[in-house]
Amino acid sequence: MLATDGRATYRQLAAKTNWHESTVRRRMDDLVASGVLYFDLDVDLGALGIGTRAMLWMSVAPAKLMAVGQALARHSEVPFAAATTGSTNLVASVACRDDHALFEYLTREIAALDGVTHMETALIIRSIKQNATIGDSSSGAP
Repeated sequence: MLATDGRATYRQLAAKTNWHESTVRRRMDDLVASGVLYFDLDVDLGALGIGTRAMLWMSVAPAKLMAVGQALARHSEVPFAAATTGSTNLVASVACRDDHALFEYLTREIAALDGVTHMETALIIRSIKQNATIGDSSSGAP
């Protein structure tokens, strides 16, 4: 049921599962505590002062890949970074206040990372879809 409607209340989940509402509440608490269930929120980034987003595809010397990835993970401008395969070996999503802030980030923060040998930048003009539910929502399982 949560796969279909992540906003379902404990009462709705209890009715669907034929469990007592307190059982549903405890089970949800257990799932959250174990990390199996977590909450993800989509927010209009413009409301947070973020007007420019971009994807960065970087080629990084293999010996420096871990260090560069960890450095990116510490940058507040980077909500997502991952090691990849293919023509580049590191990808990052970047969110900045505006175009000028993106330019400053690229020419100061990224340029200072030891091991980056090549980078391609693509501005994100419009997001069509961000997150998706994984699983079969037709099964009726909660």
